Amino acid sequence: MKKSAFRKFLCAAALAAAPCFTAFAGIPQVQVKVILVSASGDSTVISPGEVSPSELNAPLKATFISELITDDGKDYVLFPEWTVKREDTETSELNDFLKRQDRVTEYEFTDNGKFHVFYAWSYREKDDTETIPGADVASMQFTIGDSEIRLFNAFSPNGDGINDVYKIYVRSIVTLNVAIFNRWGQTIKTVSGKMDQILPSDAEPDNDGGYLFEIWDGTHNGDVVNDGVYYINVQAVGAGGRVFEKKADINVLKGLGLGN
Repeated sequence: MKKSAFRKFLCAAALAAAPCFTAFAGIPQVQVKVILVSASGDSTVISPGEVSPSELNAPLKATFISELITDDGKDYVLFPEWTVKREDTETSELNDFLKRQDRVTEYEFTDNGKFHVFYAWSYREKDDTETIPGADVASMQFTIGDSEIRLFNAFSPNGDGINDVYKIYVRSIVTLNVAIFNRWGQTIKTVSGKMDQILPSDAEPDNDGGYLFEIWDGTHNGDVVNDGVYYINVQAVGAGGRVFEKKADINVLKGLGLGN
């Protein structure tokens, strides 16, 4: 049997006998994973055949990692190909979204939807000219939720530990601009920037898949403001470029310990 034919026979035998990430004597295999990091710093890792256990938030930083594994002491060259497809919500058709050909590559997702990650690979010995296809790798899947912002109309910054800080609910928001004013139009508080830069790492996860983002502690120039009505303007860009413009009243009620 020729050398090339023997290699193909071994590769096919390995594919039939075990998962693609298990090394066989003299037969290169790959280990593959995707690390997904949300704006709050929460991370999720998915491996071949796995689905992210929960809906994730945009912006979502993804690191695609593949490593060639062998135990024969030879030097090999890896030829990887990552393909990310986005699932159409109406037809379930998979459409090409991203292609990369690096062993390790990064991408920031700012779109919502269900994403399928495929990995294909081939290899050759460093000093050889023949390229051999690698074993199949099961696809991976994750979902980025739709964008949403909710504003609330009251809080009580009186130090009793109950609803002391004004929060807004955010889900899959990429950039956020917030301004809070008093009744004379004076700016009391502003928050602005990309969500992965301004959302605190200890932001409180909400049951709906988003976060409760602490915006204002009720102070201005170091002092707690007087009771009364204040106003919040929010401009934001969500997943897929969705634009938000919201306004609401905020009632500051220091005499009341308002529940969340």
